[in-house]
Amino acid sequence: MLKELQDIGLSENEAKVYLASLELGPATADQLAKQAKIKRPTTYVQIKSLMDVGLMSTYEEGKKTFFAPESPELLKRLLSKQREAVDARERDLSTFLPELIRQFEGAGERPVVRFFSGKEGLVAMREEILRVQEKELLVIFSDDNLAKIFSEKERDEYSTERERRGIRSRLIYTRTGGATKYDELLSKSPTNARYISSDKCSISADVIIYDNKIAYMSTQSRIFGVVLEDANIAVTMRSLFEQVWESAGK
Repeated sequence: MLKELQDIGLSENEAKVYLASLELGPATADQLAKQAKIKRPTTYVQIKSLMDVGLMSTYEEGKKTFFAPESPELLKRLLSKQREAVDARERDLSTFLPELIRQFEGAGERPVVRFFSGKEGLVAMREEILRVQEKELLVIFSDDNLAKIFSEKERDEYSTERERRGIRSRLIYTRTGGATKYDELLSKSPTNARYISSDKCSISADVIIYDNKIAYMSTQSRIFGVVLEDANIAVTMRSLFEQVWESAGK
């Protein structure tokens, strides 16, 4: 019952000493320390703590001091006191919470950054991206690097699901061997793709801009992803994308 006693508020050592006391009945500190398997000085500290909450008592017999357990029924009182303390803290919080919220809202918008690890992390990111609100993705990626992580079947399934959800996308990509792989996408709605030579634009991490978020996917050596949510940064990244898009079109 060690864990159960900890769950209702006793520390690990308090629980050990109280259980030892229940097993032994009235006992000396040495006996309790031995039964609880903790050091004697520590036992004294726990005994005092248990006495403070009414779970142990003490008495003298001859020249020895004995410590005895009180009824476990008193644990209910311990829980009641804890509830009272929580209620008091909740009342205290309600008095200054409005001021904290006012300060939080007055501090301006805060960027949110989340990290994803490994291929499974990238899969989770891709699933989130498919929940885009504005139904448009702006993507910059290396086709060669992406092919090392996701099979052609996985990539086709993702594109099919994106189109099923009515999500438009514009792709800027590099690829060894030129632009032939995505020629069919140029005439296929809702996807539009433009190839850019790696000599003009070296891409070693994929970038997806959607809503007010930017997803970065590292697809070389260490595979991980980062999603940054910030309206101002998203606006800047969209502007940069348009510049590269126009350059790729020429």
